[in-house]
Amino acid sequence: MSGSGSEYAKPLPSLGDEVTAPYWQAAAEGRLALPRCEDCGTTFFYPRRACPTCWSEHIEWTDAAGTGRVWSFTWVHVPFYDDAWKDDVPYCVAIIELDEGVRLVSSLTGVEPGQVEVGDAARVVFDRVTDEVTLPRFEVVR
Repeated sequence: MSGSGSEYAKPLPSLGDEVTAPYWQAAAEGRLALPRCEDCGTTFFYPRRACPTCWSEHIEWTDAAGTGRVWSFTWVHVPFYDDAWKDDVPYCVAIIELDEGVRLVSSLTGVEPGQVEVGDAARVVFDRVTDEVTLPRFEVVR
C-alpha cells in the first residue's frame, strides 16, 4: 500500500454513501467485495440499491476472489482534472472481468505501454491513498 495523509490531490470517493460504503470498507480491510442479490443470486457491479436482474432490494456483500482477466484497456497520455495526474502519465485504465463474471473499471499498476494485452490475467492490489481511503487497483499476473 502506498500514499499518505492529505496531500492526495486526486478525487476521492464519498465514504459516507450508504450504497457504496461496504465496498470502500472492504477495500480498507484488503478485500474486494461485490454486491449480490439475496433473492436471485446475481452478483453485480457497480453497487446500487436494487438488483439489476430482479429489482430486489435484498442485497448482501460477498468477498470476491480478486482475480480475473483484462477485458479491455486504454492508455491515458494527457493529464486532466487540474493536472492531478500529470506525474502519472502514461497510465493504463482497464476493464477487468472478474472470475465472478462482473466487469469493473480500474487502473493497472506496474505496466508500461506494450506490456498488457486483452486476456491477460489480473489480480487486485490495494493502494492506501489517504488514512481513510484505500483504492482497489489491478496488476497483471505474469
